[in-house]
Amino acid sequence: MTFLAGVDEAGLGPILGPLVVGGVALTGPAGQDPWKLLKRHVSRSKHEKGKVRVADSKKVNQGPHGLQRLEETALSFWCAQHGELPRSLAHWLELLGTDMAAIARCPWYAETELPLPLCADAGFVQLHGELLARALRNGGVQIVDIAVRAVDVEEWNALIADTDNKSRAHFHAYAEVLGRLLRCLPVDLDGHLVADRCGGRMHYAHDLRRLCPDDVVETVQEEPAVSSYRLRRDTRTATITFAERGEDRAFPTALASCFAKYLRELMVECLNRWFIARVPGLQPTAGYYVDGHRFLADVGPQLATLSVPTQRLVRVR
Repeated sequence: MTFLAGVDEAGLGPILGPLVVGGVALTGPAGQDPWKLLKRHVSRSKHEKGKVRVADSKKVNQGPHGLQRLEETALSFWCAQHGELPRSLAHWLELLGTDMAAIARCPWYAETELPLPLCADAGFVQLHGELLARALRNGGVQIVDIAVRAVDVEEWNALIADTDNKSRAHFHAYAEVLGRLLRCLPVDLDGHLVADRCGGRMHYAHDLRRLCPDDVVETVQEEPAVSSYRLRRDTRTATITFAERGEDRAFPTALASCFAKYLRELMVECLNRWFIARVPGLQPTAGYYVDGHRFLADVGPQLATLSVPTQRLVRVR
């Protein structure tokens, strides 16, 4: 048996909406490729009728039906582990362990009773959850943990103020999910965790020693495309790889990417709905730089009236 995990994020570049870090951990027979194990129900390279797609979330979320396909992937695997759908975004955030009081300081998150699924058919999602659970069980693979951590604008700005460094602020959120997944690693198993690289950063040994003070951290390689480390504790060894296009290298990293992107999309949907209800004719935004500034110009005259603190809406970096 082996332990395989992955971490990825969505929303590092935008000026509006949260940064979300996703993580997925699996146990199963050594050498088992979940993409092959689940090929009857999961597509890797393209959208196929009757299947969910596990790949880089930017590819899954393409086109007019992108959010539906992303939702089918995320919620089907959530059902495969938990057996049922979350009722709403608020319910899902609570199940994920989100600090609801903190995000409720933003008025657009005060009402997160967004029904789930938002676009997908609930029957399709539940059926595929059952099919995935059965295929995983028959292959001896278990979903150990699904972790999704949202860092909203106010928290992000506070991290930037504390660190004065975007890369360090980013890794702070990454480290929470990394640490949680590593705590799932059984003492009698070796593990491999593949994380999508944090921007252009190459060196992680110092941060891993701080994150895992009881482990001996060895640097295996630090190169422009891949940085890899070995963590040893007692009889257990874990390898952590930070790689460009990590979601193409490992199934749990691709699935983590989908979870991260899906939660970000839902939270940006809440932001858009709140402002559109209060600013006539406003067009929604995905929060990225150019269109984010268009959105801010459109809502700017209303911000004072709406009592919206800028530090809760706009990232400083």
